[in-house]
Formats: sequence, C-alpha cells, structure tokens
Amino acid sequence: MTSTQSGAEKSEKTKQKIVTASRDLFAKKGYSETSVRDILEAAEISKGNLYHHFKGKEFLFLHIMEEDHRLMMETWHEKKKTLHLAIDKLAGFAELLSQMGINYPLMRASEEFCASAFTSDEVMERLNKIDADFDDVMRDILLEGNEDGSWSIEHVESKVKILLSVFYGLDVLYRNDTMQEKKELQKEAISLFIHGINHHE
Repeated sequence: MTSTQSGAEKSEKTKQKIVTASRDLFAKKGYSETSVRDILEAAEISKGNLYHHFKGKEFLFLHIMEEDHRLMMETWHEKKKTLHLAIDKLAGFAELLSQMGINYPLMRASEEFCASAFTSDEVMERLNKIDADFDDVMRDILLEGNEDGSWSIEHVESKVKILLSVFYGLDVLYRNDTMQEKKELQKEAISLFIHGINHHE
C-alpha cells in the first residue's frame, strides 16, 4: 500500500466519522440546534478537519441527505422490479415515501434544513436534483400507465406535481397515523386520481 493510498483511506475514514457523529446529533437535536462545535466534539476532530471535507454545516447535512436519497432510490429500483402494472408502482412508490417519513430519523432536521434561507446556489441546485429524481420516478410511472392502460393522461407534467404534492401532503398532515392508515389514504387518493383522469381527460 502506498502512502497516498494510506492517506486517502485515512481521509475517507475521517469523513465517515464526521458523517456518523453528525447524523446522531442532527437526529437528536435537529438541524438548527446542532452547532459546528457540537459536531467537532462528537467526531473528535479539529475545525480544519471538518472544513477539509465539508464547506460548512449545511454542506455536511446536504451530503447526508444525498446519501440517504441515493439509498432510497436504490430501494425503489429494487422494489419496482416486483411490481408489474403502473398502478401498483404508483401505490408502491407512495408507500415508500410514507415509510421514509415514518422511519427516517432525520425527518425533522430535514424539514428544518429545507426551510432555511440558503446563501449558496450550489445547495439549492443539489436540493433541486433530489426533487428532480422524485419527479422522474413519478413521470416514468405515469407514462407507463398510459402504455399499460392503467389510465390515459394528456398533461403528464402537471399530474407529476399534483400527485407528489398529494402524497407529501398526506405524510405531513397525518404524520402520526400508522403505516396501514397511510396506505388506506394513499389508496383512496389514487382511486380519486384515476377516477378524475378517466372522467376529465
């Protein structure tokens, strides 16, 4: 092993140590209440070490969000292989979003983070990329439904926004409901959506 490889591995271990320690802090204290000092103490690193890997607290949290988003997308791509009709994929994706809302330890911190006033265009661009991935999943499902006869949609882009807003809204408004209760609400929402599509397009 070369000294360069050894240095790179050490650097990566330090980065993961920062991420692991800060994850726990963000989950317990939220985004706003977690300070840079808290992170330095929990990870047992210097400020220089932190800023070597991340430009600041917001970029560290963004990295965690992107990491978790990537894992969720991987979970979805595996899950959809078991679903054949678009209507089943729509229900499956809605369920995955709800599971994330119920089980995700950083949900409160993520909401705080997204409500923050960002000074960085890069942060906004990377957050928009996460949103765009969700749009892509929903768009693919709706287009597939046009092909397999689940529904017939003319204006797909507006329906992408409407359905994601409905699913997000159900999760936020009824966050204390059980997973089964949320699934029933999603099922009803999908039924209303398809009924509306079939009668108005």
